[in-house]
Amino acid sequence: MGKDTGNYRRFIFIGIIIIALGITFTTTLKDTVGSLGTVLVAVGGLFFIIGMSKKRKEDEQKNK
Repeated sequence: MGKDTGNYRRFIFIGIIIIALGITFTTTLKDTVGSLGTVLVAVGGLFFIIGMSKKRKEDEQKNK
């Protein structure tokens, strides 16, 4: 087990948290920071995609 084991989990978790904040900003704080919520959802999705990519690469290395 190396230092980078499970590094993808951090990206996925951060992505989920950012997406949740973005949805909250978009729905409840629509009048003041609605557009920021949309940006946060997009950034959270990017982090989620990065985490899933790292997970796929790690799984491919394990199966070799």
